[in-house]
This record gives sequence, C-alpha cells and structure tokens, in this order.
Amino acid sequence: VCAGTLNGLSVTGDAQHQYQTLHKMYNNCEIVMGNLEIVLIDHTQDLSFLQVSQGHMGGNMVGHTRQADSPHCPQTIREVTGYILIAMNVFASLPLQNLRVIRGTQFYEEKFALFVLLNYNPNTTHALRQLGLNQLTEILAGGVYIEKNAQLCHVDTVEWRDIMRDPRLEPLVRDNGKACAPCHESCSGHCWGPGPEDCQK
Repeated sequence: VCAGTLNGLSVTGDAQHQYQTLHKMYNNCEIVMGNLEIVLIDHTQDLSFLQVSQGHMGGNMVGHTRQADSPHCPQTIREVTGYILIAMNVFASLPLQNLRVIRGTQFYEEKFALFVLLNYNPNTTHALRQLGLNQLTEILAGGVYIEKNAQLCHVDTVEWRDIMRDPRLEPLVRDNGKACAPCHESCSGHCWGPGPEDCQK
C-alpha cells in the first residue's frame, strides 16, 4: 500500500524530478491509497516499475522499455482508491496492465475518476498511443474524461459504461487519435488495442 498525491497539474521541478518522485512513491506498490497522478513524464523515462517490481527487472531500466512478460513477476498497481490523472506525458503506453479497480473516493475536477488529457508533443512524434488498461473492469464512482490525446487509439472502442458503476454519468471521450487500427475480429468491436489479447473483458 502506498499514498497517492493531490497535486493536479501543478508540478515542481523538471521531468527528471517528476520521474524520480513517481518512482520513489510507486515502486513495488499494489494499492494506491489516494490518487495516482502521472504528469509531465518524458518518453525516455521507463515506467515499468508501475507494472513489475524492481527486483524482477534486472538493474536500472531508465531509458529502456521492457514489458512484464514473465507470469512469475509480482505485479504491481492493481487498485487506486481515488482518481487517476494522466496529463501532458509523451510516453507511448501506460504500464498499468494490472489495474483492475478505480474506486473514485476522490474526483478530479469534482466528477472524474479517470482523466486523460494532452498526452502528446505537437513538435515530435512522441505521444501516448495506448492506454493498455486491459484488466480494468470497475470504476466504482466518478466519470471518465479522455480528450486531446492526438495519437491515442482504442479509447472509443472501450465500452466505458460497462466499467463505470454510476449510470448517470456519460463518458467524455473525444478528439483523440484518428488513424487507428480496428479491434481484432474476436473482440466484437470492444478493445483496448489491436490484438486478440486486447479484447475488453
């Protein structure tokens, strides 16, 4: 269990400082008590510590991408009790493949449990391209806001209403990636990515 943050979009220090703070807080963490805020992280930073514990990654992986492909790795963040904020980052994918529940005990901007905004660099090709929240099945309270992520695919192919427990809320998903691959034919049109393993559960 680890504590979350309540900083919103206000950040201190540069991207390297942001990364070090994130690493210190969430390495080997399974349950975030509070909010998970990932803001202003560069494409060169390795976020795989959010997904597998450091002891099973082999040394310092900064600057390299490595996926958790071993089933024996103790997986990390599975639950966030507050909200998740993903804003102004330029990494390609979010290593939260094991996140199952966002409880929404706190909201971002008073109503959102998942808020994803402006994750691209207009001057380069670096951008968030896939959320990869393949295990996410429940947002117990609060809504979803995913907007102005120029390269982000497979967010409009997710049936957010099956995940959000509050039937009064409409997911706000707009102005994201355009030239996206379709879902795999086995996914019946609902997916987190283009492969057969990306079908929405």
